Amino acid sequence: MQESAMITIQNNTAKPITQVMVRNIASEVLTYDQKHYKGNKNKTTTIKQITANQQKLAYEFKGDESNILVDLPTSLTPGASTQINVEVQTDVPWRKDRFGYQAIAGGKIYNLSFCFPYLSDYRNGKWNYHPYNDEGENRNLAVSDYQAEIYAPKSYKVVTSGESHTKDGKTTVVAKDVRDFAIVASNKFKVSSTKANGIKINNYYYAGKSAKIYNQLAKQTAVDSIKLFTKKYGPYPYSELDLTESPFGSDTGGMEYSGLVMIAQDTFARKKSASKEDYDSVIENVSHEVAHQWFFNTVGNDEYTEPWLDEGMAEFSEDIIFDLSPINKIPKKYDETDTAYNGGKSFYSLLRYLMGEKKFDQAMRDYYQTYYLKQATGKDFIAIIKKHDNSKAVNDLIKRYISPKYLQ
Repeated sequence: MQESAMITIQNNTAKPITQVMVRNIASEVLTYDQKHYKGNKNKTTTIKQITANQQKLAYEFKGDESNILVDLPTSLTPGASTQINVEVQTDVPWRKDRFGYQAIAGGKIYNLSFCFPYLSDYRNGKWNYHPYNDEGENRNLAVSDYQAEIYAPKSYKVVTSGESHTKDGKTTVVAKDVRDFAIVASNKFKVSSTKANGIKINNYYYAGKSAKIYNQLAKQTAVDSIKLFTKKYGPYPYSELDLTESPFGSDTGGMEYSGLVMIAQDTFARKKSASKEDYDSVIENVSHEVAHQWFFNTVGNDEYTEPWLDEGMAEFSEDIIFDLSPINKIPKKYDETDTAYNGGKSFYSLLRYLMGEKKFDQAMRDYYQTYYLKQATGKDFIAIIKKHDNSKAVNDLIKRYISPKYLQ
């Protein structure tokens, strides 16, 4: 896969900068795949060159080859902008995951994410980067505008973040105010569309015995999720939402990107029939990934250091808000496993119980509106909560779940 990424950089700090950090997470993904997946031992990603106005720029790797510290040709003063072009060649691994390709329904599917160079987030006077975690994520992204051109065989349907148009094998993409960018392409996709609150929902799925029911259930869950989360939190930020049936490995429900979610429904794409548990899984996975459109994609956070802000909230939205099953008493024991998902969900559930649904909903709408298309921290979230309820019970709950050192 040949990539040429033109990155526009604006210095929003108060000091001149002479270097920028570009992230190429594909390096660490493929390093992991080389060790753990047969057939991917020779898969690599290579920086061909980095230029500005056709002038080659010097660069060095920081920590590992996914972090690239690039020397700018001249010092970039506060408020000034410049562009750099990053040319990369990246192999696509054979893997059922968010980055990889596989055989499916007599054809192929390509999930392309975590494989595009992007500008690292600069925060608190430093470039943010984290080691790759294959079971989770290490993204910390500011909202950006993307323009892309993608070339694929005419038999492939190409799905992307943002709005796209395909003609004669060329897909042109304009994606504004997105947190992350992804592409899914398959030569066996069927597509069915509907609307919710004026938002177009496109469901890309595969033919099969259970395909009709899967399509109806996935779309209806997306419709209900958009309506309910809009009411509870605030408006969905984009004009459309794409769902792609993208089989992953075990114990993975899907993956979220701005305006696009991969739904990991291996059963429907590979089996002749599905069980009740499979259909329940569709509802859980779609509602969870759609909830991420509010928390991580719209209100961003550092998902490596504070995953409870996005995964915990998505799990809470899936189980408590979407399923409408409120907690009516505080459990005697707290689940200490899987902090980001179950621990986060328990915290939000108890917080909603202590504050009351009305006050909690007001605080969540305030949080969403305050950090709309921005980035938030745990400290920011707690400040909003205390603005609406600073009672002893709420403060005791916060102290029980969150170490004070993370809220300094």
